[in-house]
Amino acid sequence: MRQYPRRWKVSRVTQYLSGREALKRALSVVRSEALVPPPRLSVSQWADRYAVLSPETSAEPGKFRAFAYQNGILDAVSDPAVTQVTVMKSARVGYTKCLDHIVGFFVHQDPSPVLIVQPRVEDAEDYSRTEIAPMLRDTAVLADIAGDLKAKDSNQRILKRVFRNGSSVSFVGANSPGGFRRITARVVLFDEVDGYPVGGAGDEGDQIALGTQRTVSFWNRKIVLGSTPTLKGQSRIEREWLKSDRRRYFVPCPHCGHEQPLKWQNLRWDKTEAGEHRPETAYFACEGAGCVIEEHDKPTMIANGRWVAEAPGGSHAGFHIWAAYSLFPNAAWRFLVEEFLRVRKDPGQLQTFVNLVLGETWEESAERVEGASLIARREPYGGDELPAGILAIFAGVDTQDNRLELQIVGWGANEETWVIGYEVIHGDPAQDVVWADLESHLNRTFSTQDGRRLRIQATCIDSQGHHAASVYRFCRTRRARRVFPTKGAAGARPIWPKRFSRAGSKGAETVFVVGVDTAKDALYGRLRIEKPGPGYVHFPMSDDIDDVYFDQLTAEQVVTRARQGRPYRVWVLKKPGARNEALDTFVMAMAARQSTGRNFVAHVPAPDIGVGFDGTLESPAAPAVVVAAQPVRVAAKRPSRPLAVINDPYL
Repeated sequence: MRQYPRRWKVSRVTQYLSGREALKRALSVVRSEALVPPPRLSVSQWADRYAVLSPETSAEPGKFRAFAYQNGILDAVSDPAVTQVTVMKSARVGYTKCLDHIVGFFVHQDPSPVLIVQPRVEDAEDYSRTEIAPMLRDTAVLADIAGDLKAKDSNQRILKRVFRNGSSVSFVGANSPGGFRRITARVVLFDEVDGYPVGGAGDEGDQIALGTQRTVSFWNRKIVLGSTPTLKGQSRIEREWLKSDRRRYFVPCPHCGHEQPLKWQNLRWDKTEAGEHRPETAYFACEGAGCVIEEHDKPTMIANGRWVAEAPGGSHAGFHIWAAYSLFPNAAWRFLVEEFLRVRKDPGQLQTFVNLVLGETWEESAERVEGASLIARREPYGGDELPAGILAIFAGVDTQDNRLELQIVGWGANEETWVIGYEVIHGDPAQDVVWADLESHLNRTFSTQDGRRLRIQATCIDSQGHHAASVYRFCRTRRARRVFPTKGAAGARPIWPKRFSRAGSKGAETVFVVGVDTAKDALYGRLRIEKPGPGYVHFPMSDDIDDVYFDQLTAEQVVTRARQGRPYRVWVLKKPGARNEALDTFVMAMAARQSTGRNFVAHVPAPDIGVGFDGTLESPAAPAVVVAAQPVRVAAKRPSRPLAVINDPYL
């Protein structure tokens, strides 16, 4: 028996013995835990057990709870039979958190070198700081192996983090030519691939190929691609998704049990008797029995859903998910309808809606129209008797160095239009005689077949070019008659601006900036309509509406180009040097029509329309979008109601 110094008291001996025993027990626990691997989990199980939402990245920090559709995406990553996972998605579906938890899983559960590829180096640094660093700090099992994130440790750099268990995470920008060098990874996560620079990472080649090449030495590699899509035919994520097994999330109808994916065309809403949209009534119509699926049915429906593959088999799992499935408050169905109603007439904003809300690629609907297909549509009207459908008349003027070109267009209900005439006024626009001739044309009176007399309601004159001063001078004294100086601007902007701009010497002149791309999108969409009715464009059988006119009207087409790695649309001439005055003047006439800010309704007989804006037959309450009511079978719990089915042929 060990002898202890006599000077020790009994209490000291007891403390000594208990301390030694406690130390032995602690060392035993440490040794056993070090030798026993963590339990084998799938990614969704790991996220459910360990994941935490940090206050910097979540409106509701705390324990992570996945949406049911997220689990399928997460578990495909840990499925041994799956090598590649592709997610074509909208915004507001929680994909970024899925990406975070995939990183956390491999760092803790399956230590591996991980590579994350963001569109730019700045995006990679931001993702490391704002997403990964808070996760490493707040997730207990990750904090134990990450070390002190604030210490000046070479293992904890912004673009590379190395952990005590041998795992590592590297961050690369797709715009960095040398970013992929000297990196070997078992797991590569490509984020927002449709935002990668077009043409590759400098001279190095395609970014996805470069990142994938970093994994060739691993038999159990994992490649994950995710992005909101962009343009059809240009989208990288769509291209990869089409190669996959193409999974969609099927949900059961809460009334009849029919399984179906949620589709935008099945999202419906009511309208008032006055034709006003009511987004707050949004609901889905069941594809099976026609049941009404309400917003409050969504949580249960999503929880009981499942992923269904269109082309099962293989090692490439592909997922498509969009905002209607999301349980985030800002993705309520009524909000999606409100967003659509705000942008439905602006092709640029509508593309953003299709990409970021529907999670689908945008397909150009107005790329090209051929003039030869329009000549046969000419009709025997004109002269002193115009069709009775015309309710108001507008004009557009293009300014050239040796002439003015004028197009007069009539508008009816539901955006149906009639070209009335096309005039070329020869002469130097610097001379008053040319403008006097234009004045006589603008003061004409037109008669309709039902006996009404109409005059031009508004005129837009292009002020760009060498004769801007003459345009300003002519318009300045005719503002009361709604004769406006304009200039065209490309890009996603409304046809008619909310307010005027300043131009001329010292900004003394008022000018209105016209969204010419939006106008051309709308016009070409209407030229594709083949039957008279909403949006249809009529042409007269007259000498000035000839082959030359139609060639000019269809002289441009849409092409897709890249700016700083981002695809964008631009209108260009089909043939270099071709003339397009008929197109430009029609666009100016559309802008003049939009300047009224109102919508036309069916004609009510009147003895005289009168002169100018005050005499037009318009109604501010009439809806611009044509809505067709259709019946639907609904659950007994709710009465049948008409559906707000958007039937806008010129979107």
